[in-house]
Amino acid sequence: MSSGPETGLPEGWEIRHSNSKNLPYYFHPATKDSRWEPPAGTDPDALKSFMAKYHSSKGVTPANLANQGDKIRAAHLLVKHRDSRRPASWREPRITRSKEDAVEAIKVYLEQITAYENDSSDPNGKSLSELAMTESDCSSARKGGDL
Repeated sequence: MSSGPETGLPEGWEIRHSNSKNLPYYFHPATKDSRWEPPAGTDPDALKSFMAKYHSSKGVTPANLANQGDKIRAAHLLVKHRDSRRPASWREPRITRSKEDAVEAIKVYLEQITAYENDSSDPNGKSLSELAMTESDCSSARKGGDL
């Protein structure tokens, strides 16, 4: 259970962990309201920092996923825009970026991923899992984008 100003959540809300989904969710004990997406009034920057620090799976990296035998794994980084079917995410309760801005962000992320894959010591490079944990609008961000 996590609550307080460092989470960025409105008064009364806390972050709990789902045993069945193995993911964090948002809960308001007084109203018994629970949800996967942050409630209105959430500070997205504070929540992003808090979630990256306390609720990300830092062990999920491409190296750790190698040699899985006949299993296939998939990961992604979702960038929503204001015209998305549901323009909200764990990072932002209300997404306002344009589709064009979302596409530009994806291009920047692709450049960072490519730089990392070509040379992991490149200061401009970042792994997909690293970017997904901080930039993805999907709840899989907590698992480095792992689906």
